[in-house]
Amino acid sequence: MTSPGQQNITIGMTASLTGRYSHPGSQALIGVQAWVGDTNRSGGIRLKQQGNRLPVSLVHYNDQSDVGRCEILTERLLVEDKVDILIGPYSSGLVLKAAEVAERHRTVLWNQGGASETVYQRGYQWVVGILTPPNRYFEGIIDMARACNESATDMVIVHSTAGAFPKDVASGAEAHGRARGFSVRTFPYVAGSRDFHPLLRLIDGVQPDLILAVGRIEDDVLFAQQYVQSGLSIENVGLIATPLALFKETLGESSSLFIGPSQWEPSVESSPDYGHTPVEILTNLKSLRPSGVDYPMAQAYAGCLVAQWCAEEAGSLDIEAMRLVANTADFTTFYGRFNIDTDTGRQLGHMMPVIRWTVDGEKEVVWPPRMKSSDI
Repeated sequence: MTSPGQQNITIGMTASLTGRYSHPGSQALIGVQAWVGDTNRSGGIRLKQQGNRLPVSLVHYNDQSDVGRCEILTERLLVEDKVDILIGPYSSGLVLKAAEVAERHRTVLWNQGGASETVYQRGYQWVVGILTPPNRYFEGIIDMARACNESATDMVIVHSTAGAFPKDVASGAEAHGRARGFSVRTFPYVAGSRDFHPLLRLIDGVQPDLILAVGRIEDDVLFAQQYVQSGLSIENVGLIATPLALFKETLGESSSLFIGPSQWEPSVESSPDYGHTPVEILTNLKSLRPSGVDYPMAQAYAGCLVAQWCAEEAGSLDIEAMRLVANTADFTTFYGRFNIDTDTGRQLGHMMPVIRWTVDGEKEVVWPPRMKSSDI
């Protein structure tokens, strides 16, 4: 709760600046830093209880992509630093641990980086989700494949066996694929596999109309590289990693052979109810990371923006009041629609567009029809 005479609002987070999640983790930190800069330039967060706006400051620690370290540092943020708003880390495994700590302290964890269904199945009362749940990640690609080819019959799902996220994505895709009339085969693989050629030969024998693949970022990229080497020519190949600038940089022109779901594309939500426009956000993020803007930056910014909206609507930093506001919220930011399940905090409103890279290295939205910038 806001203290009398409080001079600023403290935001806290752990970010994976080293270790296996360092690529998206460092981008998430940039997204939060961008929000801090924008918020302070506009005068801070407006709290009716204070009668004015308060500037924000950020406390962050490197969790090194380690669950144990994430737990210790999240505890430090709440007990020693006494942060007013706790932003979640990137990756579902780290978020689960941060959520456990937040639950002990009855503090909202604004979950911008962990989409796993497990986060919302533990009975936690203090998690507010920003991301589309993983069981819906491939829905758009499956719907697009069906719309583009009504005679398509066979779908293959390739997924890592490590962690909850790939399994959640795969199980959701399998259920949706069957509901849309596809015959579905799944091909699990051990995380860290360096040779997908045997698996690709099995897929060649199936000759599916659609391939969907999900693993760690490096797994997806390697699968895509070896798919290109194999000479396979499948109508639609969807990978979780496709929207990342790293994917385009690694695959070059071959990146145009793949499609993927994106948590955010700046062309989708042009007139948000709250906050800056997507173009303004993109410009700001590019100034902080000229090499490319990926969705981890945008979703981290969005997590902070949603927390800001809830604080301003509540009129204070009272945790219970902010959580109650989040329960009934239904509005749009540059990131898209925000609306959660009141019991679990699971995101319901956000929709993921499907993108592809052009041979010129530009990203375009190809699905759904109301969002698309070009025909597939």
